[in-house]
Amino acid sequence: MKKAPVNQTLFTGSSNVAEHLMKSLKGKVRIEDAGFDWKILGPDVPKDQKLIDYIGWQSDQDAYAHTGQKCSAQSILFMHKNWSKTNFLEIIEKQANKRSLDNLSIGPILSWNNE
Repeated sequence: MKKAPVNQTLFTGSSNVAEHLMKSLKGKVRIEDAGFDWKILGPDVPKDQKLIDYIGWQSDQDAYAHTGQKCSAQSILFMHKNWSKTNFLEIIEKQANKRSLDNLSIGPILSWNNE
């Protein structure tokens, strides 16, 4: 994999092997961590509002639009403080408010806020 023009590798396994892959592939690996599929929004925020809207929509889809296998859905989102200067949280809130147990577009959720 080090020699191939790999854009991204998917990996499920031990944390030691995951750490080795992250270093060897220079971060070009997506790791499933015990059923938690993380999304990390780094400090580089797009200037294009359409792209921010899309990332908000995709975050909602990744969290809720799973096909019965929760471990394949986004379980946690980490957001750099630069994203708080945008309307990203409002976009996610608007998307989440569309979901309901009545139409089975939502399942059990655990929320945490560090404030």
